[in-house]
Amino acid sequence: MALVSKIVDNSKVKFALYNRYLGKRMNMKFKNMAVLATVVTGLTCVSGCSEAPSSVAVVGDREVTQEEVNSYLAYKRLSNVDQQTKDRAVEHFLDNIALVEAITKQPDFDSNRVAAELFELKKDVIISRYLNTYLEQAVSDTQVRNYYAQNQEKYQSKQAKVAHILVRVSPDADESVRQAKLTQAQQAYSRISTGEDFATVAQQLSEDRVSASKGGQLGWVAEGAISPVFSKAVFEDLQSEQVSAPIMTEFGFHIIKLEQPPKTVRQPFESVAGNIKRILRKAAKDAELERLKKSIKIEK
Repeated sequence: MALVSKIVDNSKVKFALYNRYLGKRMNMKFKNMAVLATVVTGLTCVSGCSEAPSSVAVVGDREVTQEEVNSYLAYKRLSNVDQQTKDRAVEHFLDNIALVEAITKQPDFDSNRVAAELFELKKDVIISRYLNTYLEQAVSDTQVRNYYAQNQEKYQSKQAKVAHILVRVSPDADESVRQAKLTQAQQAYSRISTGEDFATVAQQLSEDRVSASKGGQLGWVAEGAISPVFSKAVFEDLQSEQVSAPIMTEFGFHIIKLEQPPKTVRQPFESVAGNIKRILRKAAKDAELERLKKSIKIEK
């Protein structure tokens, strides 16, 4: 049923509203036409009407106000579309209201369960919208930069450039296997000690095939990001260009070469700003939710 897209005068408005009281006597088709005509009146009556009605439609026992219609159109992002599109949207809105009215009158309708579900949805929307607005103001770019400046230690680390040769040892290997693997690692170390190129020996003997293809290169590794035994050798024991004797980790035996000594590397602000903002927003969110909860007294 198409909506009538024209202004109707006050007498028609009163007639449409009066139909609410005659609803039980009216033919359903005529009643729906009256409802839609009333909605159009509410939507189109602007400067030409002396006073907008508080109710622009009646669906069953329910009055639909102009404010409800406006809110629906705004929610659907239809406030600024052409009148024909608005009319179709309003008709759909009224149909849905009628459908809900009919369902809620069914004998097996569980109003308490629906109310609980609606509360959860309402709660989520209210909290989400409030926090989005609040946090935009609570956490500024200046605060993010200040946090970065005041917590430099969190965004810097010691790193060293290393290479290694790995002879793998299974965690459940028996002692004889371990000794055989140690002998294999010692032979590799002996070749390097007598002058052979580390990269060449790594390519031939290392069982870490990814790094072996690059001459044993692991690149820059951060302190604490690797095995404690491996990390101690790199950051405490070895000098630049020095090669370690075989050391044991959970992966097997390593021969480590410190290619460049440790240095402190700071992460640039741009690479951590997003993470800092999340930290500050979470702290602000938790504090604000706690404040809000304390502002309302709960009596049991």
